[in-house]
Amino acid sequence: MPPEQPREAWREVVRRIAQARAEAESRRKWQVEPPRPIPFNYRWEHVQTVVGLALRLAQELGGDLEVVEAAAWLHDICKTQPRHGEAGAQEAQEILAGTDFPAGKIPLVVAAIRQHVGLYREEGAPPLDPLEAAILWDADKLSKLGVQAIVYAMSAPYANGQGLAERRQGFTQFTRDVLARTVASMNTEPAQAWAHVRYRHMLDTLAHWAEEEEMSAT
Repeated sequence: MPPEQPREAWREVVRRIAQARAEAESRRKWQVEPPRPIPFNYRWEHVQTVVGLALRLAQELGGDLEVVEAAAWLHDICKTQPRHGEAGAQEAQEILAGTDFPAGKIPLVVAAIRQHVGLYREEGAPPLDPLEAAILWDADKLSKLGVQAIVYAMSAPYANGQGLAERRQGFTQFTRDVLARTVASMNTEPAQAWAHVRYRHMLDTLAHWAEEEEMSAT
């Protein structure tokens, strides 16, 4: 029998797939075909941010770094599909099974991706289980808080055609109505602390923006 072929390195595979899916999603949203450049690839920026935040949380909390990293790279590969958490979890299982990722850890990745959806959780809900699922959820939502999150929102295709005042007003309302609940939903103590800081930065930035807008009003 011929020798078994070595499996691909999992980190290279998941990063490659995440980047390809992000580009495909962005091209559909912006309606641009290759070789035209994408005006702004929000999904890829988001995924990379989630990976960094998730690894930092895992290091602080003692989570499995391999599980957290794999889940973070793959969590939005099915973002454009209905029930993208469930669909992404199923595909992640298939992807990782074809790589050198530790087989015994794949169920933890699947569980984390399956549970990461939603901008907030019910008040008083217990932290997600396993720990890696809690970490992925927190990292995903932390990426939606802070000054960078404002820039992301202003750069998205749905803001096309809106003036600056309209963009500020809409996002300020969203920040107060929805993202305040996101802050209150964090599973872990480090994420709770970071979320409060990032949320305060958002409110401060939006307030300064409103002040500048008022000063330049005609």
